[in-house]
Amino acid sequence: MQAVIIAGGKGTRLLPLTYSSPKPMLPLLERPFLEWMVERCRRVGIADILINVHYQSHQIEDYFQDGSGFGVKIRYIREDNPLDTAGAMKLAEPFFSGESLLVFNADILTDLDLAHLIDQHKQSQAQATLALTRVDDPTAFGLVEIQACDRCCPQVLAFREKPTPEEAAQLGIDTVNAGTYILEPDVFAQYPAGVPLSFERTVFPNLLTQKNWVSAVVWEGYWQDLGTPLKYYQAHLDILTGRMPFDLAAIAQEHAPQVWVAASAIIDPAAQITGPCYVGDNTRLGPQAKVPAGTLIGRNCAIDAPISPGFYAPGTLLVKA
Repeated sequence: MQAVIIAGGKGTRLLPLTYSSPKPMLPLLERPFLEWMVERCRRVGIADILINVHYQSHQIEDYFQDGSGFGVKIRYIREDNPLDTAGAMKLAEPFFSGESLLVFNADILTDLDLAHLIDQHKQSQAQATLALTRVDDPTAFGLVEIQACDRCCPQVLAFREKPTPEEAAQLGIDTVNAGTYILEPDVFAQYPAGVPLSFERTVFPNLLTQKNWVSAVVWEGYWQDLGTPLKYYQAHLDILTGRMPFDLAAIAQEHAPQVWVAASAIIDPAAQITGPCYVGDNTRLGPQAKVPAGTLIGRNCAIDAPISPGFYAPGTLLVKA
């Protein structure tokens, strides 16, 4: 199986964070989010990865290079003009091996069991298997209607545009596209290359119109779209509080309950720290530092004063006068 990561978007909803960085290279506790995604692929035995790049693509290519430093093989699909999600996939077609494709949107943090998703796709023998999640307010999403069937997982019946509150209540559907799919590569054969193409508006609805089998895996675990600064911040808090499973012990030590401190950080015994919070590499907290709950401090900072909750960029210097 191959993996394809759609990572070419500008991340305009995440401004100003994405002025100088492509969205998937924003740090997740000091490590690029895209590195976490690559590691997820490697852990389920997928070492052949295609990454779609466009906005500030050099940052992604310079960091990962050919992927060998991360235990995988990475090739880049350069998107000169925005082609939407499925148009970017069509560009990658010359690199397809003929195996099934595990496709990711590069802005979703989830503990989705990829091995389970792969197994369900193989058992259902579907042309496409979509990971779905349940949401409290479906009006912000396009809905995916499913039904139980005699195969191993539910069948997708229809895709519905963002409903009004009244329509959502009448439909009684709360399952939405979770941004992870498994597709058979011949799904793209009918579409021309070099023109915009959408999964949600064209490719997925066409699969149903053409009587192809589309299956679904409804994931009841953690799921967060990182598309706005508030959600990006919330995702970090969810990791620190344990809502989102994450190997924090690999990058930091638990200094106190939900207070995670990188091994190279120096904390004065008089500093006051309340979890959840994170203190990055080579950061120093002096005796007058008061770090409240909900604080994330980057690497190479020096803080010796009371601060407010939030993100503190690498290199921040805050000393009480």
